[in-house]
Amino acid sequence: MGLSGDAPLDPRALADYLGVQVWTPRDVTGLSDESIKQLTEIDPSSWSAVTIASNGQYLVILNSAHARTRQQSSLAHELAHLILNHRPARTTVSDEGYLFSDRYDAEQEEEANWLAGALLLPREGLLDVYRRTRSSAVIAKEFGVSTKLVDWRLRMTGILMQVKRGAQWRRRTG
Repeated sequence: MGLSGDAPLDPRALADYLGVQVWTPRDVTGLSDESIKQLTEIDPSSWSAVTIASNGQYLVILNSAHARTRQQSSLAHELAHLILNHRPARTTVSDEGYLFSDRYDAEQEEEANWLAGALLLPREGLLDVYRRTRSSAVIAKEFGVSTKLVDWRLRMTGILMQVKRGAQWRRRTG
């Protein structure tokens, strides 16, 4: 996609690059207003995204009731499953013949979480901005993600320890 190793990634641009369509419930033809209300107003916490496969084409439907940052993360997670060639542990075929990825096994979920985090917050970029700002909020804004995801990536990549030890070393040698 021509991005540098420290550049923010727009998951929608990645979806375009991969040929994956991205919709919200309102984009689904024939979905009743009652169903849309159920999915986005009555029980929006029951789902984040769903991937549908048909004839080698993929469609991700995002929960439009979620914050933009959550949608970014959900889309990156769904794309990570596709990039990693994960196969759902269980699938459901609709009456129209669409294959729904119902769920993945725990190992595949973990792999998708890790890849999604790395796609959204590449270590090089995360380290650079953290060194400059020490602010999860600034990083989250710059990369278009939640502070919760930033804090998780800072811990999981070892950046917090790396920066702390670097500061300790500079104090001892400086």
